[in-house]
Amino acid sequence: MPALTTISLLAGMLVGTVIGYVLWECAYAFLPSMRNTNDHRIGELRMSAIPEEDYPNVTRLIDLYNFSYIMNQPSCTSNVDALILVPSKPENQENRKLIRQTWANFVELPLFKNNIPFRVIFLLGLPDTDAKQAELERENFEYDDLVQGSFIDNYQNLTYKHVMALKWYLSYCSKSKILIKVDDNVFLNTPQLMIYLHNTMLHSELHQTTTTTPIAIRNTTEPSEFLLRRQRDLLFCNRKTGVRAHRNYRLKRRANYSNYASSTYPPHCPGYGIIYSPDVVQRLYDAAQQAQFFGIDDIHITGFLAEKLNINIIPAQAYTVTCVPGQPTCNVLLDNSTNVNKLEFLFSFEPEAKQMLNMWHLHLERVRQHIL
Repeated sequence: MPALTTISLLAGMLVGTVIGYVLWECAYAFLPSMRNTNDHRIGELRMSAIPEEDYPNVTRLIDLYNFSYIMNQPSCTSNVDALILVPSKPENQENRKLIRQTWANFVELPLFKNNIPFRVIFLLGLPDTDAKQAELERENFEYDDLVQGSFIDNYQNLTYKHVMALKWYLSYCSKSKILIKVDDNVFLNTPQLMIYLHNTMLHSELHQTTTTTPIAIRNTTEPSEFLLRRQRDLLFCNRKTGVRAHRNYRLKRRANYSNYASSTYPPHCPGYGIIYSPDVVQRLYDAAQQAQFFGIDDIHITGFLAEKLNINIIPAQAYTVTCVPGQPTCNVLLDNSTNVNKLEFLFSFEPEAKQMLNMWHLHLERVRQHIL
């Protein structure tokens, strides 16, 4: 009899644990307050002095109806042809510092018509302590390039940060020709980007067009000057297909059966490097505001929503270099004997600091020669 009592107790505990886990998953999936447990701090931190521009639903971000910018930046000027938004964790100060020293180093880049034709802004949510918030405010005072939204900055809230990027572009920089979203562990080849922008401006190609002809994608030895010719229907990234929908609760990138039942995800963009045309930004943002929250941002926005809207992904593999430890993928970018004119790439994924610095100086000289 005591044995049966023990077994019953253990069985009851097991059933209770399962039911509790299911209830937690459901609450986390459907209630935004569960994803922003420090929400009481948000009201104390509303310090943005820059008003929202005339755009619908200014205080709404998906299912957050009291959204605001804790830190904000002024609108883009008319010379910004490419807005670059960099999602970054509050604690990634070193990543942001390295980017400011390399591909966002506006002091070393050559001017074209007395301007730099792009702008770089870092996107953050709220850190977990007031001390870290104070550090971010000091950083923004020094560099004036942080935008912070009123949600907790964690992996589960990356969808808020992604949609905030679309929202900020539409509210403050919608006149720019393209939006580039790139992670803070990526080398974005801004010298090459300037060459593209320079070439398209010289040939009057940066106008809105309704053409549906695919852009020209280069091979490894033949550069292309047509990447930015088309300014509609452009969702440009390293297209991923056949990715399994993981269910393991220990994984960050997992999907619950309650909000996604299929075994594989639709084709989508890995979040580390994406280029959008203005019309695609608008359509994805409008759809994201109406869709149920899904915690894996790149799959949700460039997968589910893009598929629903019939937005085709243009592959960027030929414009991407992946720096894998122990493999010679990035070695060509570190060799001074390399013919730099043959190196035409936009994204380099996860390079080391030394590699980023070498890439920067190598391509900085190239863009100086091209423009000057």
